[in-house]
Amino acid sequence: MERLTFNIGRGDGQPVVAGRAARARAAAAAHAAPVAPTRERYDWDYLWLVAFTAVLFFRPQDQVPGLEVLHLAELTAIFGLAAMAVRRLGAGLPIAHVNTELVGVIALGGVILLSVPFSIWPGGSAHVFTDIYVKIILIFALMMSTLTSPKRLQQMTWLMIVASSYIAGRAIFDYVRGVNLVEGNRVRGAVGGMFENPNDLALNLVTFLAPTLFIIMQDRRPSRRMFAALCAVLMVGAIVCTKSRSGFLGLLAMGAVVAFYTVRVRPGYVIAGVLACALAVPVMPSSFWDRMDSIMNGEEDTTGSREARIRLFNQGVQVFIENPIIGVGAGQFKNYYDPGVTAEKWRVTHDVWLQVASELGILGLFTFGFLVIRSYGAALMSLRLLRGRRRAPPPPLAPADRVILDQNAKGMLAAVVGWTVCSFFASVAFNWTFYYVFALAVAGREILTARIKAGAPAEAPVDVRARRAVGARGFGRAAIHA
Repeated sequence: MERLTFNIGRGDGQPVVAGRAARARAAAAAHAAPVAPTRERYDWDYLWLVAFTAVLFFRPQDQVPGLEVLHLAELTAIFGLAAMAVRRLGAGLPIAHVNTELVGVIALGGVILLSVPFSIWPGGSAHVFTDIYVKIILIFALMMSTLTSPKRLQQMTWLMIVASSYIAGRAIFDYVRGVNLVEGNRVRGAVGGMFENPNDLALNLVTFLAPTLFIIMQDRRPSRRMFAALCAVLMVGAIVCTKSRSGFLGLLAMGAVVAFYTVRVRPGYVIAGVLACALAVPVMPSSFWDRMDSIMNGEEDTTGSREARIRLFNQGVQVFIENPIIGVGAGQFKNYYDPGVTAEKWRVTHDVWLQVASELGILGLFTFGFLVIRSYGAALMSLRLLRGRRRAPPPPLAPADRVILDQNAKGMLAAVVGWTVCSFFASVAFNWTFYYVFALAVAGREILTARIKAGAPAEAPVDVRARRAVGARGFGRAAIHA
């Protein structure tokens, strides 16, 4: 029973010899041959998650009359959560897989609820929680419990890429026709939600362009790489049509991360990308470059949005100073009124950090910052686990799974970088984009951690006489290196 419980000893009953050489041989045997991929089994909770994501990103309710009354997003989310509860409770597991990131997402929801009694409009803040953020909590929990294999990560990423490409293609088509434009010549999304505003549309396209580029660089199937290249062209074209300055800066930052990870292994791709950008410059509309010039030269901004953003920044800082602990309530910066601060009333902060600081105070700012830091940490940890370390060898993975997890880690890291830059100019703290990227980054790390635990060799039994002979300090080093 002891051998079965603690995995001590071999099947023939002979004891495992403790020591560095034995542990090294066991580790080598465990990781020598790649693990063969197993046939993917799809649970109902994962399928409902896919359905919810498709509804969220494609937004058919905005295009097909009559679908809005069906509340497809709510129905698919409820079915997915119910299926998750049935599956996990039936297997003797907790109702959801809880990790530090899920606790952080719940904690931000707690701050939102805490702000309700102190909000300038309690009903409006409560609506932000019940109608928006509680769904984010539940879907994040569903993703943590269902994105449990590299194949599922790949499928979820492709779903968001295809949806973003579809929205981008429609945006380009609208721009060519001269319809669905704002501020004269800036295209907005053809659907509502997080794709509607030109800046939000650019933010989402920059974010989901990141994993698309890594698929082009690393995927083993030429057909997928060609399709991803077509998707990337559509996304870049739509970003240009939005004429979003934040989107342009985010694109540069995200592209720098992609280039950093690509130039060392495939420098030709980076050189080709730079040449393609150089050749594309002359064909871009002059109005795009005129708007980009206004980033540094305020005289080029004929719409006055640059000055308005400066006033909003100052107003956001003032609101935070006057309400530093809990803010004015989630979603209530636009309703804040102060006789001494009246500039740009009824407008948002256009900065995610000012949005959180002014609406949720220092408590919300720290909590939201924690989530952003954890998103970076999850992607970087996945890359470290894939490389392996002296004390933790790489996990036993099939070659195809290793490629998927590497793409996911690098793609989500570049996506968070692009989102971070764009979010300095957008109020998107309670939008879905960040939480999907966050969940994918964390899910990749969780898969790798689980694989390492499952493939790690058994712990060697402690030899008391050896410990006395070597000494506590030397024995500790031997145990670590064993």
